[in-house]
Amino acid sequence: MIPRILLTSFISYDTGTTKLSRTAEECRFRLDNSSSNTFTLPDGRKLGYAQYGSLTGKPILYCHGLPGSRIEATYHDDLGKSIGARIIAIDRPGHGWSTPNPNRTLLGFVRDIERLAEHLELEFYSVMGVSGGGPSALACAFALPADKLKSVTIVVGLGPPDIGMRGARWQNYAGFTWGYLYFPTPCKWFFQREPSGRLDLTEEQRAELLLQAVSKPGAVPNEKDLVFLKDEDLLRMMMRSHSEAFTNGFDAVIQDGQLMCKDFGFRVEDIRPDLPVHLWYAEHDIYVPPNHGVVLKERLGERATLRMEDETHASIQVNFHEEILRELVEST
Repeated sequence: MIPRILLTSFISYDTGTTKLSRTAEECRFRLDNSSSNTFTLPDGRKLGYAQYGSLTGKPILYCHGLPGSRIEATYHDDLGKSIGARIIAIDRPGHGWSTPNPNRTLLGFVRDIERLAEHLELEFYSVMGVSGGGPSALACAFALPADKLKSVTIVVGLGPPDIGMRGARWQNYAGFTWGYLYFPTPCKWFFQREPSGRLDLTEEQRAELLLQAVSKPGAVPNEKDLVFLKDEDLLRMMMRSHSEAFTNGFDAVIQDGQLMCKDFGFRVEDIRPDLPVHLWYAEHDIYVPPNHGVVLKERLGERATLRMEDETHASIQVNFHEEILRELVEST
């Protein structure tokens, strides 16, 4: 949920100069692994997942961001309980509790998700993809069974790479245009030096380092981001999610970025015409340009609705949280 490049802008600050005002135990989000489990796939790989919200609610398969993990979906736990949403968040291969898969593809991951849904005996479900989870959500829209998949929601999600990154910050433009594919070692270096990638520090120290970074004058590109970045619980939750992404090292995160820069293996236009797709994008997003939402709407046609809001990459996820999730539950 926190834009990756926002974090990689702050790699040189010392720890210990900024303290969080709340302890991890006081955080309003569930940060432990009590909601997590693994499922063994037919080839022996493990697929990590976590369930949040109402366990008797409508099932929503959640595709996390980049970097991210199943822990990201704890953000939806309380709201999910109140509106009847069962959020099932899945670690992509090599992230969190999921076994790395050097040969993975977007559509191959969809097969993993389908097997998990069968294991959980889900009669129907919808899919939600946020930011870097957009490509996985589109792949789900293309390949999951029509009699099971009811709708898909994409929130500030990346579309196919041919849309391009014009309008993004130069770091994101460079990363998704050349970096992941042709310069993976420098990309890994950045991940290792952002606060969440500082595996030499405790999670508490990493959270403090992030708070120090976003508190610097001029550090936040848009004041609308402050609704997210000044919330210590949100920062702590995202730090926990990002740290989980690096459990198996940094290779899987680089692989994640590379898959988002290559041909997806399907055409968005070939997603089934009767599938409702809800697109939520932000006018001031400098991490995933809002043109991704515009082009996806053009390619999906009448099956899609597009909401373009006066928000940023982070703020839309806070200010429209309930509206986004309610819409998805109602269409499931």
